[in-house]
Amino acid sequence: MIRRKVLAFLLAGVMLTTLAACSGNAPNNANSSGSPNAGTASTNSSKDNVELTVLSLPGNESGVATGWWAEEVKKATGVTLNFLPTGDQGEQKLQAMMASGSLPDIVVFKDYKQVQNAVDANMLAAYDDYKELVPNLYANAATSLKYYADNLSGGKGKSYGVGTKIKTDPETKGDSGPFIRYDLYKKVGAPPVNTLDDLLAVLKKMQDAEPTNADGQKVYGLSIWKDWDQSYMTMGMFAAPYMGSKIPDEKSLVEIHNVGGESKVESILSDDSAYMNFLHFLYQANQMGLLDPDSITQRFDDAVAKTTAGRVLFALDGWGTSDFSTVERQNQGIGFMPLPLGYTRTRTALQPVGVPWTMSVSASSKNIEKAMEFVNWNYSFDAARTTENGPKGVTWDIDANGKPALTQKYFDIQQHPDDVFADGKTYAKGASPLNALAFWGSSINPEDGAAVGNVFWDKSPYAPADTKLRLDWQADYGAYDMNSYLTKNADKTQTETVATYPTLSDDMVVLSSRIGDVVKTNSWKMVLAKNDAEYNELKDKMISDADKIGINDFVKWYTDEYKKAEDLAAEYSE
Repeated sequence: MIRRKVLAFLLAGVMLTTLAACSGNAPNNANSSGSPNAGTASTNSSKDNVELTVLSLPGNESGVATGWWAEEVKKATGVTLNFLPTGDQGEQKLQAMMASGSLPDIVVFKDYKQVQNAVDANMLAAYDDYKELVPNLYANAATSLKYYADNLSGGKGKSYGVGTKIKTDPETKGDSGPFIRYDLYKKVGAPPVNTLDDLLAVLKKMQDAEPTNADGQKVYGLSIWKDWDQSYMTMGMFAAPYMGSKIPDEKSLVEIHNVGGESKVESILSDDSAYMNFLHFLYQANQMGLLDPDSITQRFDDAVAKTTAGRVLFALDGWGTSDFSTVERQNQGIGFMPLPLGYTRTRTALQPVGVPWTMSVSASSKNIEKAMEFVNWNYSFDAARTTENGPKGVTWDIDANGKPALTQKYFDIQQHPDDVFADGKTYAKGASPLNALAFWGSSINPEDGAAVGNVFWDKSPYAPADTKLRLDWQADYGAYDMNSYLTKNADKTQTETVATYPTLSDDMVVLSSRIGDVVKTNSWKMVLAKNDAEYNELKDKMISDADKIGINDFVKWYTDEYKKAEDLAAEYSE
């Protein structure tokens, strides 16, 4: 998941995009259809190493990639990847590049509207024009390519992008959030946590039990950030599934509820929406001294560092929790584990199209063939397993039964996570900065019948015994891990009805941005309100102002388009 940030899509950005398309400001190596012109497009098929520039909007790192993953990419493709900074300025940078008529060699977009704008401006290379260079892509992501050709090509019928995190098989194993400092949760008696109010009460007890970390720094129940916000407080998007709803993306001001196979779309500002309930939860957390006061100013990396340092008790996702929960600590019964809440959980559907985070190659790249070579590698199952589990032949390999299996080296790293692994970096620091896995961990490689992620593999003969912390959790919940628990307790879950969502029109993007300015600002003010009266006054003003701008028009548009998306999704189901 993930990884999700950047500012709202501004009217100016839309106008610049349109201007680029209408003024003939197309890349100089693309003709009017966006196909490469012979002799001017990429011709660099040299075996020499080539540096490609990447704009990954879901990414969080910048600079030339180093570490084991970068070494694997270079070894396999002869490519070095140089990541442009994104952060909360990613959207603005994309708009500036769109206006200039040139994109970096590889772009990972965050939503379909960004893809559509780039296609309309003839700024992307079509994979169809380089089929011979991307056989893995067509073999392993054909459904996704068809979706992009059918729906995001401006009628050209070509694939200018491919989805990431393609999910072809359900998750029956593995952990998923939210996560809680389980040792402290047990220390305060492990009371049932069915509601957000229950969660506040238990976090307060945990904070009282451990008010500072080992370095004497203050411990908080939660530490969040705002640099991922677009049209609302993005943390609400991560909280919604735990309360039985789904907010599709950072610009869509709606929640989708699925009950009995029927879906219902409503405003995120509805009285009993998960978003509004989560805002009130954060307000109460702040009143109780549980919310990190830096939340409104800090960035994602700052919050993760605090979790790693043992200064945070609860996280909506795994951000930094595994870095704190080392094997050494877990064997002492210390660390984070998943916490089921009492609400019905919304689980993601199979996603043969992938999520809207889209990988594309720039039509203006001077090294299109090398960029295609990287994409082709990325969409092989070997590469996906390498990205997810480490270098093949080092941390995992194919065993005598023809199945992937973790090696002793993998478990050695778990025991000594601070050791330098490769290229001067630890294993964790050397992982992919792309933040756009080609396949979901549960997706199965049809050639060997095994999944991408090691959590779904048969237990390795080198695997140590489960840690004390894991055994404690298993005894409490009667399951090996969170997804096993949810699979056993299917009556506590519901699954989305679709795997794709509407692409916002230009009008809806502008409307979302205008409403978003009101919702973002007032949401944070509400969280930091001094008392109930101020909270309610800000809440009323936010809803009133959003109504005046037209949030109901947005919800009506989205409701109509979502029904179409449900019908469309059936065409791309496997």
